[in-house]
Amino acid sequence: MADDAVERLVPLEGPANFRDLGGYPTDDGRTVRRGRVFRSDSLSFMSDTDVGHVLDVLGIGTVVDLRAGHEVDQFSHGPLEAHGVRFCHMPIIDETRGPIEPAGVDAGPPRMLPLDEFYVLMLERFGDRFAGVLRVIAEPGNHPLVFHCAAGKDRTGVVAALVLGLLGVPDDEIAADYALTAERMPVLVLRHRNRAAFQEGAIEVGGEHFQADAAAMHAVLDALRDRFGGVEGYVRFVGVERDVVATLRAGLTH
Repeated sequence: MADDAVERLVPLEGPANFRDLGGYPTDDGRTVRRGRVFRSDSLSFMSDTDVGHVLDVLGIGTVVDLRAGHEVDQFSHGPLEAHGVRFCHMPIIDETRGPIEPAGVDAGPPRMLPLDEFYVLMLERFGDRFAGVLRVIAEPGNHPLVFHCAAGKDRTGVVAALVLGLLGVPDDEIAADYALTAERMPVLVLRHRNRAAFQEGAIEVGGEHFQADAAAMHAVLDALRDRFGGVEGYVRFVGVERDVVATLRAGLTH
């Protein structure tokens, strides 16, 4: 595993992709604060040891669950919900188990979009939801906070890119943070398969989630730059207020 992944990874028995979003340099010479905002895969299967670490060591007080309603219904928010942690269920999309097609596409079987196109389509179609998530993440009273989806790669990866982009983290670092998930996917998928076999249940994360190429995130950032002038232009377009961006930067960089 790369040094960056080891440094940021929070080793837990349930989640396999729980990472600190802090430590990255910004273009203006600042650094993203550690221990304030984390990104993760599903928190549905945390052990008692995991819960103790997340509460007592990390001090997590807010969880932003990006999964769709049917995912939460099937796999739950997880054991943190019983410990006074604030849960914000803020689904990014509702079509998480099927491909999203551009408007007007029909005829023939659905095709799976390349990841960068899929992410850009999410950003275009669900901008109000990304805006709501960013407002929650920006609020200092919600920290320390973790946001997550099922694998901690697609929906979580796009939110992480927006947060880091607003903080002034260079594209190369944002893409590298996204790509760290690829190193965690084998153990993540194995854990989910083992749980499903043991519990005779459904698999929350399957092998189709393996791909996490830095080039895909670079393409997304390039698309936002071409269409909106960059991440900040995009979040302004979807309604995120200037004071929210200022609060995010003040609270998460030093």
